[in-house]
Amino acid sequence: MGTARDIALIFLSLEALVISLIPLLLLSALAYGVYRLQKLVKQYLKLGQVYARKVHDYVERVSRAVVDPLIRVHTKTRMTTTMVEKIVSRRSS
Repeated sequence: MGTARDIALIFLSLEALVISLIPLLLLSALAYGVYRLQKLVKQYLKLGQVYARKVHDYVERVSRAVVDPLIRVHTKTRMTTTMVEKIVSRRSS
């Protein structure tokens, strides 16, 4: 009885070893794939950075074109308001 138990335990251990090797093999295959794709990905990432920079610059230009007139109007309005307040406060003193 003891011998059959030992043989069954050995087979169960081997089965557990094989089952635990599958995720390890998959993980190592994934790591190898990432290692092989690094050079190709670097090329496309650089291209993506170029396009992202172009988009960023375009958005900055458009934002400036929209906001600059508003800032000028606000500045002129505030300057005029301040000058009027100064003139009115001098006369009331």
